[in-house]
Amino acid sequence: MPDDWQPLFDGWEDLRHGYHYGDKDETVRDCARRLDATVPGAEESPVLFWTLGLLMLTPYVAFGEPGPGVKDEVVGVLSRVARGDDGQACAHGWHPYDIEVDDVLEFLPAGLDELSAPADQDLDDLLPEHVLPAHCLEELEDQEAEPASLSGPEILARWQCPRAASGFARAALDYLGATVR
Repeated sequence: MPDDWQPLFDGWEDLRHGYHYGDKDETVRDCARRLDATVPGAEESPVLFWTLGLLMLTPYVAFGEPGPGVKDEVVGVLSRVARGDDGQACAHGWHPYDIEVDDVLEFLPAGLDELSAPADQDLDDLLPEHVLPAHCLEELEDQEAEPASLSGPEILARWQCPRAASGFARAALDYLGATVR
């Protein structure tokens, strides 16, 4: 993640809840430009962070009456990210972008620190509820889906999977009622 992630994240969260005092369209465009600058990104680039940022901003883009061109700019960059995995398969049967967007949006403020954990960090004490909302874990357990049996580090690996940014970009496009261009 970028060094200045907390103020950015706080601004996105404020905008999502409707009490952002700055230029809303400029906040969205700034995130879109930063994401666009990282696509295609090196493995260590913050593509997922900026994608999650735009995901957080999609409620405003969808329902907040953004100015001319804002939605098109967002859809354009999200489309490039969504095409980024080129349909490549990975060893994971499930990813966090498979849960409801609203659940992801509610989880991110509390979970972003854990989600940004370095891959080489000791994660023995990372619990599944640190990286997925508890009610999602319960639903997955009821469905006997793969994540119900995964450890916290295994779920974190799915968040950090190279396919995650593309999956979240597709989820954001779907939320906007748009398709990959």
